[in-house]
Amino acid sequence: WVDLIGEQPSALATIGLATAGGAALGLALWLLPGHGGPHPADHHGLLPASGGRTTVTLVAASLVVGFVGLAAGASLGPEGALMPGAVGLSVLAARVARAEGPAEQLLIASGLGALMAAMFHHPLAGAVVLLEVLPAFSAAPAIVVLLPTLTASAFAVITLQVFGAQPIISLPFDYPTFRPVHLAWAVLVGVVAGAAGLLIDRLVPLLRRLTVRLDARHVLVTTTLGGLVLGLLYVAGGVETRFTGFPELLFLMRDDPALGTVIVVLLVKTVATAWSLAAGYRGGRIFPAAFIGGAAGLALHGVFPSLPMVVAVSVGLSAAMVTAVGMPVTALLSSAALLPSRLLPLAVLGGVAAHAVHLLAEQLAPPAGGAAHSEPALDGQHG
Repeated sequence: WVDLIGEQPSALATIGLATAGGAALGLALWLLPGHGGPHPADHHGLLPASGGRTTVTLVAASLVVGFVGLAAGASLGPEGALMPGAVGLSVLAARVARAEGPAEQLLIASGLGALMAAMFHHPLAGAVVLLEVLPAFSAAPAIVVLLPTLTASAFAVITLQVFGAQPIISLPFDYPTFRPVHLAWAVLVGVVAGAAGLLIDRLVPLLRRLTVRLDARHVLVTTTLGGLVLGLLYVAGGVETRFTGFPELLFLMRDDPALGTVIVVLLVKTVATAWSLAAGYRGGRIFPAAFIGGAAGLALHGVFPSLPMVVAVSVGLSAAMVTAVGMPVTALLSSAALLPSRLLPLAVLGGVAAHAVHLLAEQLAPPAGGAAHSEPALDGQHG
């Protein structure tokens, strides 16, 4: 995007490129084998839903669809685009090794763990994901599943270090002094940012009702219109609302915008992320949710100047990831890979408060369309 239309593109260039990207995604979904697999709005969670038989062609097609969607400007993170490919490659490796049943599941777990570890440059990242989905994954003891996953995760991080690769994002926050009042601030930010992250989960099924009707005409109609809407949203919200949310969150903090501007950016980013999923763009919620939570914290900092910006943003991004992903331990470990260690206790406190908001919301008003958080399947049959 930046190479084609620059850092500060015109409205016409933004809308035109987003619309063209949506059309390109539609062509990929229409013409490639597997048609991108299950629709991202029709299942929830970090891990891909189960589908048909895996082949090399389907794995390659899923990776192409994910790449095209992200390149087209989706307001999503890379994990959702890469995970179907990681699962598919693991299944193919199991087939080559003649591994079946529990052995195949261990290979899938190891592949997913290595991917998450590589994304966050942290060997524990993938293992914690599996801890949260273990009841649906396998009846085997946790240690049997985790040891191969930890091994694969460690090798993934070491490989990146050998090649000098850098983490997707690192937040250079400075937090020199703890004050007891920061505990209260962390709870407040956790509640507000957690509620903001929950909006993604609630908006997706509502927007999906519209895109289902468009899909009935043709997938090209859905994605082309989806790109047009994304372009309009990016024009309305500014360049900070585009793409994954990083490093855009750092740009937003650096500019220290007015409270009204932060609220507009927060709302536009939330709608753009939900719309991307509803329109069929393949991608993940982790990074956009972190941006939304960070922006919510930044808004609270604008309301209460005594709330330190670094505390507000750090706790906010952690809290929103908890509610948007629905896997609190995974979200908080992701925060641990992003934040300085001195901020982690406050981030965890805010994450717990956010999870309480999530549980309360599901009790009072279950998600529309049956989109409640469910345990993902890991049966090796992915398309």
